[in-house]
Amino acid sequence: MLGHTERPIVRVLVEVLFSINAGFAAMSVLFSASLSAALPFIHLEVYLNHLLGIRQTDYIRGYFTIWIPSLILAACIWSLLRFLARLRFAQWTLRYLAGIAILLCPTALWTCAYLRNGWSLLWPYKAVWGEAAFAMMCLFLFLKGPWATSRRIGVSAFLAHCIFWYWFTSGGFHSLNWGVPGYGGPVGMVLGMCSLLIWGLYVYGTREHSPAPQ
Repeated sequence: MLGHTERPIVRVLVEVLFSINAGFAAMSVLFSASLSAALPFIHLEVYLNHLLGIRQTDYIRGYFTIWIPSLILAACIWSLLRFLARLRFAQWTLRYLAGIAILLCPTALWTCAYLRNGWSLLWPYKAVWGEAAFAMMCLFLFLKGPWATSRRIGVSAFLAHCIFWYWFTSGGFHSLNWGVPGYGGPVGMVLGMCSLLIWGLYVYGTREHSPAPQ
């Protein structure tokens, strides 16, 4: 068996992206479920718009509203990961739970949004659950399957995941709406894809695998 050593810079990058992704998704879910939780940050956004000379209309853009608490929560998550960095639990969290959380964040957000608004969860919205189940199976094979096979599965599943969420977020391969500030918009999609890619590289760098047959 050949073993790869953990690269500190890659691990830190995984921790940072995972923390931002988790913080952004968590606050998006919270604000989607409870408007009262978002109100203090909406008022803060109005104040910052006036302070920075940004034209204020009746429409609240929402970027300050979502990103300020998201980055605060991300800093707390990353600080906890750094504090526990030497523990086996932290390594296990990055290797397994981080990948699972990154994959399931979009599904959790869209499910919460549709349940809150009373919209139909029939097709195509049930597709997010089917895609999540398929992605979880691929993730398990990527982590535990024979390396030559799991590597191909990992790359194929990553590309399929990207294509699916671009299709779903853009409403069918249309232009992305960058005016949506929360995790359900293009920023969340891009952040999730980057987080998943770096996590995959981290797993590749730490997993023991057999050399390819000659």
